[in-house]
Amino acid sequence: MLTKNFRQLKKEVAAHVKADAVAKGSYKTCFIGCLSGGVNNPKYIEQEYGIPRIISRIAESIFEALPWSEAPSFFAAFPESIGCDGKDLSRVGWQFLAAELRALPTVPASVQAVIDLVIQGMDLLAEGKEWSSEAFETADAAVRAARGIGAAVRAVRAARDAVDAAKAARDTRDTMAAWAAASAAEKAAWAAYSADVYNAVIATRRRQRDTLLQLIKEAPVTTQEN
Repeated sequence: MLTKNFRQLKKEVAAHVKADAVAKGSYKTCFIGCLSGGVNNPKYIEQEYGIPRIISRIAESIFEALPWSEAPSFFAAFPESIGCDGKDLSRVGWQFLAAELRALPTVPASVQAVIDLVIQGMDLLAEGKEWSSEAFETADAAVRAARGIGAAVRAVRAARDAVDAAKAARDTRDTMAAWAAASAAEKAAWAAYSADVYNAVIATRRRQRDTLLQLIKEAPVTTQEN
């Protein structure tokens, strides 16, 4: 899947920003809604612009959690990070999840060993390789078995949703994979929980915003579909 209709995408985003019609809390003005006629339809964005649903869901999750004043600027920056037609974004979702799992707070070594198994799987998918059934099931079982407190629990939950995203994608249920990826991003944000909850989560969401935009920017441009 390659990006397409870039000029149209850029024009659509600019029109919404200029009209001050980008805001959290409603599908008529949210990230996905602004690109799909005011409805929750990431499939349309995929078909119209070549942006995988997993990316739209992750972007929506970040958009809704940023401060009100910062959400529109994230939306405006999105097409700029794409930059052209023919960009292959098929691996960006997995790259993002791998980066988020690496950014989780410090947890006990036993829990980190579980997270590392999932990171290895995300890395394989990000490289366009197969995550073997045996390795996948091992990681899945480890995540389910892991227990802890505080940040460790939240870290395991983020890994759990990363596994769910991979499983849903393997079963070709793209919508479910996108939802699971967005949920993993959200749980990774909450894993940054500290005494100052709001500031910790907002800082994580800003980092996620920057990570996603950078990965999209660095995605390869090609003329052939995978």
